[in-house]
Amino acid sequence: MKQIVFKKGKALCVEVPPPAVVPRHLLVEVRASCISPGTELAGLAGSGKTLWQRFRENPEKALAVLKRMMKGRDVLKVFAEAKAKLEGETPAGYSAAGTVRAVGAEVQGFTVGMRVAIVGAGFANHAEWAVVPKNLAIRIPDNVSFEQASTCALGGIALHGIRRADVQIGDYVTVVGCGAIGLLTVQMLRSAGCRVVGVDLDERRLALARRLGAEFVFNPEKDDVVAKVRHVTQGQGADRVILTVTTFSSAPIRDAFAMSRRKGRVVLIGVAGLELPREEMYRKELDFVISTSYGPGRYDPEYELEGHDYPYAYVRWTEQRNMEAYLQLIASGQVRLEEMIESIVPYERAPEAYASFMGENKPLLVILTYANERADAGSSARVSAPSVSDIESSAPLTAPGTEPTFGFCPDTSATRLQSSDLKSAPCMPPTTSGPLRVGIVGAGAFVQSVHIPNLKRLRKEFVVRAICDQQALSAREAARRLNAPNLRIESDFRRILDDPSIDVVLIGTRHDSHAKLAIAALNSGKAVFVEKPMCITRDEFDELKHALDRTSAPYMVGYNRRFAPAVRKIREITRRRVNPLMIHYTMNAGYIPYDHWVHTKEGGGRIIGEACHIFDLFRSLVGVEACTVSIDGIIPSTAAVRSSDNVVVTIQYADGSVCTLLYTALGTSLAWKERMEVFCDQQLIVLDDYVRLTAYGVDCTWKAKVPDKGHADELAFFAEEIRRGHRFPIPWEELQETWLISRQVADQLTA
Repeated sequence: MKQIVFKKGKALCVEVPPPAVVPRHLLVEVRASCISPGTELAGLAGSGKTLWQRFRENPEKALAVLKRMMKGRDVLKVFAEAKAKLEGETPAGYSAAGTVRAVGAEVQGFTVGMRVAIVGAGFANHAEWAVVPKNLAIRIPDNVSFEQASTCALGGIALHGIRRADVQIGDYVTVVGCGAIGLLTVQMLRSAGCRVVGVDLDERRLALARRLGAEFVFNPEKDDVVAKVRHVTQGQGADRVILTVTTFSSAPIRDAFAMSRRKGRVVLIGVAGLELPREEMYRKELDFVISTSYGPGRYDPEYELEGHDYPYAYVRWTEQRNMEAYLQLIASGQVRLEEMIESIVPYERAPEAYASFMGENKPLLVILTYANERADAGSSARVSAPSVSDIESSAPLTAPGTEPTFGFCPDTSATRLQSSDLKSAPCMPPTTSGPLRVGIVGAGAFVQSVHIPNLKRLRKEFVVRAICDQQALSAREAARRLNAPNLRIESDFRRILDDPSIDVVLIGTRHDSHAKLAIAALNSGKAVFVEKPMCITRDEFDELKHALDRTSAPYMVGYNRRFAPAVRKIREITRRRVNPLMIHYTMNAGYIPYDHWVHTKEGGGRIIGEACHIFDLFRSLVGVEACTVSIDGIIPSTAAVRSSDNVVVTIQYADGSVCTLLYTALGTSLAWKERMEVFCDQQLIVLDDYVRLTAYGVDCTWKAKVPDKGHADELAFFAEEIRRGHRFPIPWEELQETWLISRQVADQLTA
């Protein structure tokens, strides 16, 4: 499909794979999308700015970002990564309309063929197809066109601003800025019984504001706007002032306060300088509020991504309900768009459309159309694109009575294994001496910054054939960074499974999909390298173990720290020990807000998602199974912290060794993050942040310029082991133990 992106200050039309429907989402065939003059033009201009220009414009923010990125990393690599990100493609658009072509699991109220308006950056892009969460889709009334409905996001923004203003019938309301959102605000205020004053520098827009319902209009270049507003409001000042401007100047804010009556309210919808005149605010006891996008629910992942609606009785106007109301205003004729929509062009002419905003007579609204005169045969493949849950619950991918074939191990006569035998499970060695052919699933920040560079370095071991991500532009960016021959991008995981030229699936998606994707890949005979954790719930663990029992493809979890160069040096010493080990590991993990995805069911929590690395590291150093686990979390005094990421875990092993992990979010990022102390036979070895080893009582020193946690070495080891016919490069009993300890700790801390 075609999609509009911004890159280096230009709007481009690029080819990307069509998206696949996922649970709680809709697959929509887009018929029209609306260019937002303010937000999108700012994004277009921003895409053309260099790293230095961004630094000069906002040095404090730039320094904060670079500081986070540079912690323990090579400066040149960080700058190269930042530059690559800035020069990458960003999706354009966030307001569109089309027809539902597929409905994901857990979606109610929408059916195939229904006309819907869709909103949200990253979802309702300028593209032929879109996958959007159900709470960001709104049914279109019968007498509203796709072109009209595609303005839904702008209408939602305007309507939420009015609700934040808390207007009443008869209020004098001044709208500063008569662009697209300002003119929608004028019309809705008029329909609510308000007396509207329009303010703008453009006489053409002021004339349109008057035709659309503004009782008075003023131009700051010609009029003393503050005096004029006072005059038409009987000398009292405006009851409410709504700013829909985009400027770095604080003048509109100062004027808004000056033209307000005592105890009035000023609402900022757009962008303005915030040098607030305290004296004016204090004297009049003014309220100043910000209006955030479309309304309650915006930026709340529970509402937008998980589909949990707010109770109607307590949150009457959510973002979805705001936009429903906006579409009804269009249907009733109370909002008129005929004069505001000044251009309707095919999406292929998007670069021209954006260029039109740079001229003297800037259009208010431009609509892009998509001539999807849908032929069922042409789009059936897209409609049937599966979700992750669909893959898991679908019929077997091989014919009944046959076994799936491991990509480079065509011998399907291997004996099926029982779960109890997984620790020694062999696999057939590959039949080719060439590099293993990889399909990457999930092209997020971690995969792009860690695995992609390592795969480029390991060209003798791996060749990437395909990259799959629900966000097609993420896959495109990963492919650009990899720059491998014959590389294709996908948004449908099933195409990776069905590709006989792919031997290995590397899974780097969010945690809650790891088990489902791994099971599907194993069932298709693909070797699996999955980032930690292998799964989140006990049910997922049982299903994964069952899949491993009935298949023979290699499987490995990305527990990288056991492969770190410093850890290998420690292992050389501890392997010759006489007595048990004592290890103390401190992870100064840093605070992450509790509404972050890692704390949700999507991430499984920080013990499942990160502390698991250390439990695996302990097992790799001790070399024998764990016997007992002791867990002590803090007892918080406030809700600001939780025991779920502030815990001491002590594990005793069969040889008498004792290992302790102190995992905490209470520390500071100014200090080191990870520190391990290994005590053994009157020797002490200290590892600091995987950059330095200090030894006492034994000759062991090591130092690196930047942390090396073993990510490249684990991939090389994975390739080497499966070529030797080892199904589990990390033994299954160790993978199982690590996960069970992680789950036990997490369960006790959240009980």
